[in-house]
Amino acid sequence: MTTRASRAPVLGVMAAIVLLALNLRTLVAGLPPLLDDIRDDLGLSGLAGGLLTTLPVLGFGAFAPVAPRLSRRVSIERLLVGCAVVTAGAAALRGAGGVVPLFLGCALSGFAVAIAQALIPVFIRARHPEATGMLTGAYSSSLTLGAALAAALAVPLEEWLGSWEASLTAWSVPALIAAVVWTPMALRSREVVRGESPPGLWGNRLAWNVSLYMGAQSMAFYAGLTWIPSILEDHGYSAGTAGALQALSALVQLAPAFATPVLAARRRDQVGLLWWIVLLQLAGALGLLLAIDVAPLWIVILGIGQGGALGLGLILPVLRGGGAASVAALTAMSLCVGYMVAAAGPWLLGAVHDAFGGWTVALIVFAAICLLELVPGLPASRARSIEGRA
Repeated sequence: MTTRASRAPVLGVMAAIVLLALNLRTLVAGLPPLLDDIRDDLGLSGLAGGLLTTLPVLGFGAFAPVAPRLSRRVSIERLLVGCAVVTAGAAALRGAGGVVPLFLGCALSGFAVAIAQALIPVFIRARHPEATGMLTGAYSSSLTLGAALAAALAVPLEEWLGSWEASLTAWSVPALIAAVVWTPMALRSREVVRGESPPGLWGNRLAWNVSLYMGAQSMAFYAGLTWIPSILEDHGYSAGTAGALQALSALVQLAPAFATPVLAARRRDQVGLLWWIVLLQLAGALGLLLAIDVAPLWIVILGIGQGGALGLGLILPVLRGGGAASVAALTAMSLCVGYMVAAAGPWLLGAVHDAFGGWTVALIVFAAICLLELVPGLPASRARSIEGRA
């Protein structure tokens, strides 16, 4: 039985994870609302503006495989403090003024966040295996909350502080606070991750299923994030209403993003959870296609499914990895593959829209992407590990 005394340290760790995880999306989500002002001030083309938002996301995938190697040389807690400090520096650099600091800051943020989000699941597995579901749920929901807060506060911060540079720089403050909170744990910890990455990981079918599931759910998320507001506006909703519905989607994702890892950790397999997650997303996508007049209903249903999909995608590497070294390697692989696959989602829906005109075929493709999560998801959700244990 878990006593009140034993829960207290875990709750403290959960608070630290939440504070750090909130910073893993602020630098990405806080920039798009300011993009028009940034482009006007710096004379950036649409292509250059788009690169500002894609650079960090590409970094998430490209640098994730570095994390397991670092964790075998430096303690996870110290690495996470370093990531928070670098994130703060990247935020300040983006707000320093000028094109070069802006792009360098975006690239640097991609590196820092890639390492941090690959290490947090390893920290949970290595330091608190008894609370895997609860801590992963806190981590998952905090990613969603951080993105929602950054998107909502970007323009008000610009107005309050007087410039888009100051708005971007402001996100260095919570990152520094996270670094301070994690510093006592970092000073106490010298333990590195023991063991080597499992041999042949990139040739392991289960590892690919876990990674491709992360990619499929991320592709669906980023495709919807990019185009659903445009779809709503083209069907008569105002820009303000479309934005409000996007915010609603982010809010309803919080609860399932937390609950899904908790439920997944209590089950031997996660097949039943996966079916509910996919069917909710499919219902939301088809609802937008067939009855967009009641879009708020479908946005809520879709958001519940997408929040659950994120939570499942983050805990599957922990559940299928086995030991800490294997979890580190599998998490890094799933993030690397996942973000590379995810980048195709917005492009694919945009290309289909351009080819066919209107949004009917694009929404059918979007529904198909949601359904596609079952292909890698079903084998990834069965009770086994890449180390060969059931």
